[in-house]
Amino acid sequence: MLTLNKKGEFYNRLWVSAIAISIVAFLVGFAYHPWAKVLLVLACATLTAIGVWEYAQLAKAKGINPATSLMMGVAVLEVLAFYISLAYPQWSKLALMIIVLGFISFFVVRFRSPENALLNVAAEFFGVCYLAIPFSFILAILYPRPEFVDGRLWLFYLIAVTKITDVGGYFVGKLFGKHPLAPHLSPRKTVEGAIGGFCFAVILSLIFCSIGKAFGSELSFFHAAWLGMIIGILGQVGDLAESLLKRDAAVKDSNKIPGIGGVLDLLDSVLFTSPVVYFFIRTLL
Repeated sequence: MLTLNKKGEFYNRLWVSAIAISIVAFLVGFAYHPWAKVLLVLACATLTAIGVWEYAQLAKAKGINPATSLMMGVAVLEVLAFYISLAYPQWSKLALMIIVLGFISFFVVRFRSPENALLNVAAEFFGVCYLAIPFSFILAILYPRPEFVDGRLWLFYLIAVTKITDVGGYFVGKLFGKHPLAPHLSPRKTVEGAIGGFCFAVILSLIFCSIGKAFGSELSFFHAAWLGMIIGILGQVGDLAESLLKRDAAVKDSNKIPGIGGVLDLLDSVLFTSPVVYFFIRTLL
């Protein structure tokens, strides 16, 4: 049973998530309009910066002292460079150049203070990759090059199937959960909930496939089944991965944004599933 406080927290998260999803759905619906495209690219860059800042706070809670502003700058530039490389093929190497220059810059800023340089540089580079690369893939899903698929439908698919994994796992775990899944990371998650989330992901993926057939989608039931399986697994791995970072830093939420906690709390599972959907589109469609 949910306590009163937990019920309030759950409904707050539900309302905030519903509002956020509505805004995102509106923007994505008009994603190919020039002004919406600018807003979506800037939104991805902003969320990346906030996520990197949250990650840096987790690192600081562990006694690590990352160059937070530099990390945020490199991450934002990486997302923007990735989009530019999609929109302008002649700049296809820009994203790689930014990540390499960012990697070098993490060393350069430590030349005056070499103490704990190994730990700090590793934390900085990992933090940028952890956020910037998945957010770049989200833009690549939305704006595929060449435009052989409607990226809007695939972004809806990514978010819906990933999030239904969380929702299915939550409710199945509440109703039937008895066996802890990872008690040292997330005590309330259960094996039954994980199986439920996995099944929900596969079912929704197949539903998307059935609906897509009416609009000429090339996604087969076989591909929809195993893609749903992978998302159903990796979405939960991404959730547990962020729980691992928070548990190590001894914090409950990555931020204090009302209703959602933080960007990492909201999108932790998508960080692990967006690369899968991106590579699926690029290689099998």
